[in-house]
Amino acid sequence: MGLSVTELTSELVRCHPTHRSTGVSDAIDLAGHTLKALGFDCEVRPYDGGRQITATHAFPTDGPHVIVHGHIDIEDVVQESGWSAPGLWRAGEVRDGRVYGAGSSDMLGGIAVLIAAARRLAGRTGLTGRITVQIAIDRHLGGGGTRALQNADLPHASLAVLAEPTDRHVCTTAYGFAHYRLTSRAGGGVMAYAAEEDNAATHAATALLALDSANRMLQDLYPTQQHIRYVLPGSIHAGDSASTAAVTGAVELAIALPPLLPEETALDIVNDSLIRRFTAADLPLPDWERMEPRFAATHLGHQNFSDLLRTVNPALRWCQYPCPSDARVFQDLGIPVVLYGPGDLARTKRPDEYVEIAELDECADTLDAALARWLT
Repeated sequence: MGLSVTELTSELVRCHPTHRSTGVSDAIDLAGHTLKALGFDCEVRPYDGGRQITATHAFPTDGPHVIVHGHIDIEDVVQESGWSAPGLWRAGEVRDGRVYGAGSSDMLGGIAVLIAAARRLAGRTGLTGRITVQIAIDRHLGGGGTRALQNADLPHASLAVLAEPTDRHVCTTAYGFAHYRLTSRAGGGVMAYAAEEDNAATHAATALLALDSANRMLQDLYPTQQHIRYVLPGSIHAGDSASTAAVTGAVELAIALPPLLPEETALDIVNDSLIRRFTAADLPLPDWERMEPRFAATHLGHQNFSDLLRTVNPALRWCQYPCPSDARVFQDLGIPVVLYGPGDLARTKRPDEYVEIAELDECADTLDAALARWLT
């Protein structure tokens, strides 16, 4: 019978597959063993010092080729002390209808759902075509692992389903991502004699206010039910001593870009906000610098399969996935995508990350039923 979708999620969390760790190898071994036990033609492929999986099940009659895809490496836990119990971050503990642990929501629960749906489909009769389960690494470094898997000797797919945590939504588009650095230069000097214009820390603080204003303007122009943030200052640095005015200050920022928001429009709004704030403070404008990584938004969604998922499960809603994803790799190859998986992006990279057992079961049931119809 094998592990249930809940048990498999828990076991994957216990592997704690942070990027380039031995936990990734443990999780790949677990997933590969499970897929082989289901009778899938499973290949474990080397990639950049790690391993990835391509596992295919061909049905007796020719038909469409569907890829179901997920990344298995997760982010490091930055604040272990923020978790409500010692070791909960890698325990895979099941309680109160939830599986707890880092990566449970993004996207180890999604990997478990893909395998659970694949198990059910392989046991059905009357299906056509083939289904390929892909488990990738290095998603957080720009999708190189996913791109390498597509270079494998596989038939062209007409649909790819990505098990990103979509919180009971079906997504046919995903946001892009732009990265910039603002740098200010000031006169410096001893704290007692430094005016505001002499301290680059003041410039950086002014930039933060301007970026927050720009974010509110973009939220008014492009409203979302989730109140998605479009401009995020993520790294701030100014000076090396509290007793000396900073000579340079830098603010790195990310700009989220839904498909209908051109990057030039977002930059114009951010720049106008900077001009207003810095002019009012009588400070020189900071310099701009483009940074990496940068990801384009995706729009090549498979609307028919999206509609089918929502027919099978009318409780599902539609939204744009508010983060970059490997959907862009499939789009580059001309493969339409749907993003649908258990969990909620808002829970990820936080203490006490979890995925609901009900989400795992619902997602596995919905994906199995929709793919069974698609492959008939």
